[in-house]
Amino acid sequence: MNIEKIFSALKNDPMNSAIGIICSEFEHQNYEIEIEGIRISSNEIFENKVPSLEEVVEPLNFKLFKNDNLEQKFSITFTDFHKVVFQEYRND
Repeated sequence: MNIEKIFSALKNDPMNSAIGIICSEFEHQNYEIEIEGIRISSNEIFENKVPSLEEVVEPLNFKLFKNDNLEQKFSITFTDFHKVVFQEYRND
């Protein structure tokens, strides 16, 4: 996972959903994404096909998969509209 690419993508696209941008960047890094137990794609977020995850109590739990194998898990907290902090995964 390349976190710098996440920060750059958020900075370069201030108008779209921050979670959608984050997911899109993970997809570019060939990850499948699960947020709060929901498998999701950036398109589903941008097309409003899922509940607004930005309104979920933070931190948001992420799991990243490659070939259905769990690669990484972490939580993020928003400190501002497009500013995030990556932190240790919050226990289930």
